[in-house]
Amino acid sequence: MAVTFTKEQQETIDARGESVLVSAAAGSGKTAVLVERIIRMVEDPVHPVDIDRLLVVTFTSAAAAQMRERISIALSRAVEEQPENAHLIRQLTLIHHAQITTIDSFCLYLVRNHFDEIGLDPDFRVADEGEIRLLKRDVLSDLLEERFAKEETESEEAKEGEEAKDGSGTEGAIAGSFQEVAEYFSPQGNDKRLEEQLLSLYEFAMSYPWPEEWLEEHKKDYDVPEDGLDACPWMEELKSHVKRQLFEAGQLLEQALALCREPDGPYMYQDTLLEDLDQVEELSCRESFQALFDGFSDLSFGRISSRKDPAVSPEKRERAKELRGMVKDLLSGLKEKYFYASARTQEERMRACAPFVRTLLGLAQEFCRRFAQKKRERGILDFHDMEHLALSILLEREGGKLRPTRTALQLREIYEEIMIDEYQDSNLVQEYLLLSISGEEDGRYNRFMVGDVKQSIYRFRLARPELFMEKFDRYRKREEGAPDQEGTAEGCRVKERRIDLKKNFRSRRQVTESVNAVFSCLMGKDLGGVAYDEDAALYPGAVFP
Repeated sequence: MAVTFTKEQQETIDARGESVLVSAAAGSGKTAVLVERIIRMVEDPVHPVDIDRLLVVTFTSAAAAQMRERISIALSRAVEEQPENAHLIRQLTLIHHAQITTIDSFCLYLVRNHFDEIGLDPDFRVADEGEIRLLKRDVLSDLLEERFAKEETESEEAKEGEEAKDGSGTEGAIAGSFQEVAEYFSPQGNDKRLEEQLLSLYEFAMSYPWPEEWLEEHKKDYDVPEDGLDACPWMEELKSHVKRQLFEAGQLLEQALALCREPDGPYMYQDTLLEDLDQVEELSCRESFQALFDGFSDLSFGRISSRKDPAVSPEKRERAKELRGMVKDLLSGLKEKYFYASARTQEERMRACAPFVRTLLGLAQEFCRRFAQKKRERGILDFHDMEHLALSILLEREGGKLRPTRTALQLREIYEEIMIDEYQDSNLVQEYLLLSISGEEDGRYNRFMVGDVKQSIYRFRLARPELFMEKFDRYRKREEGAPDQEGTAEGCRVKERRIDLKKNFRSRRQVTESVNAVFSCLMGKDLGGVAYDEDAALYPGAVFP
């Protein structure tokens, strides 16, 4: 029996000649739509595409295997219906060579086929996680032991120099700098803390296309400008975050006040809640860090009325107190995290710890180099290596500008379309990789990205859901006819398009309505990265008995 697709699903299947972002809600039939789209492209009577000219990137090996199996079954059915179609019969052979794969498998494919371009020994192997974990620890231990030994030697030499100069020399001023760094990041002699900091920095840096440059760039993070703390590049984001939290506190107090105004509400709390609200609103108007510090320092909460009244609902009384408690916890948390010291004290502390941070980042850079060298010596690669080596195969930099390599240009000619599943869990390296082999730079918009930012759960693995959201917002604006850089509203609408698959075919109406009720209250741009509005809500798509 033929499958009937919804209007939005059919648009997704039929979209051609443009880069498409599909925001696919849970249970929206995403996989079925992807398979159907691929089959339609292969069967197209005007412009049929060979299956091995599509690059389909999935998140897991299991998803890739499932996708390949579904496409094989669909192709077999198509051949049964059209046994004389030589093109379709050929696809059943090509499916075994088709690039339906995970991003790491695709990177490995590139490295194996272009190892000579990056000077890699072709006899390499991919190490397992346990081996890599042990090697990391060994390299890190050797690095730190070497630095400690060097520190001791320099300290002894400096001490001898000072004795020779009767203490008037300056050689000893540098002595102990690494020891101080170790003590700064490993309080009470716990060297594991320093190791954890370095490994964490390494992992974070490796999610960027050029990790050592990222580490170098962040050596300036603790430098305080001449104009003071408020001139730091990250300060505006911090203050914006605080203002958003203060707005949330105000909303909670408004809810409590609304309860007080109800006929059986705790009216006796109203005056105290209004005072609290005045404090929050006054804090929201402060602009400088010092002004915010002063405001949080002066923050005080009056005693709430203990007056009893049998006409007041006990539930509403407790709820109002609970809401006020949430506000007090929120404000106390902000004070403890950001406003525990004045601007001047913060500046002094930042200047004091800036050299330690620079040294730490320098150690992370050295670890990157040594770890990479050790892996080369052993002829092994890990996941990060595969990504970054693949990137070096596809992109080269000249004078700070990126340009595709000859290999990338060749792949652009091979792949008719690049399909990316679970796009919300891509990182920046993967974005550069897949963009480099797409035709977008040449005016051939052929990326097809599917995902749902509400299902992004891999930020702890350094996924970048903001890549999805940037396109989610930008493609929508262009769909509404906003002009592109050249001012061609119609042209940009054709090149980039967003389609929302909102209907859920997996759950009953009671389930989708409950989910919407909860997440419309919880999720917003600041929490979850997307406003849970009509575009993000789930809509029942199937009828259940």
